[in-house]
Amino acid sequence: MVHNTQDEHPRLFVAVPIPSGLKAQVAAAANGLKKTLPFKKWVHPDDLHITLKFLGEVVPSSVAAVEAELERIAARSTPFPLRLQGAGTFGAPMAPRILWVGLAGKLQALRDLQADVERQLAPLGYPTEDRPYSPHVTLARQYAGGAPARKDAVRGLFPADAEPPLEWAADRIVLYRSHLGRTPMYEPVRTIAFHAGG
Repeated sequence: MVHNTQDEHPRLFVAVPIPSGLKAQVAAAANGLKKTLPFKKWVHPDDLHITLKFLGEVVPSSVAAVEAELERIAARSTPFPLRLQGAGTFGAPMAPRILWVGLAGKLQALRDLQADVERQLAPLGYPTEDRPYSPHVTLARQYAGGAPARKDAVRGLFPADAEPPLEWAADRIVLYRSHLGRTPMYEPVRTIAFHAGG
């Protein structure tokens, strides 16, 4: 009998969610980009998020410990403003790996939150990242065009003075589960609102 290891060991990550209204605006912009920027995989609108920590495959018996640490983090966290602003790519200009939407607002609060998640989960066996944290929202992966990716295609996307404003109060963290091959791919396992002082 073949066992599905993903059922036994779910793939989990911690993220800041994005409000559904903003997801719809990002999806509309993505639809306009698909002809000029042919990426193989476009992120489903429901899956848009800001990653804080990728955990990988987790032993089910340790999920409760992860949730308990996230509860502690939320208990000392307060909401902070973020907004979507700008866009760009990671990887070689000829064939970028990632198309991303940038962030603005209280980015130091976001970095502090991410560092808190790293610090609290490390003793549970989830090593801290070596790379500096680069907060963003992944929009697409694996450029598939024959010509170099057009930088002008993303210039002016998500401007600082967008109407309606592309901002929200980041006030919760979510433990997500990845379901490979499913669309949308990410399932919220636990959503924990910030509640410092109350």
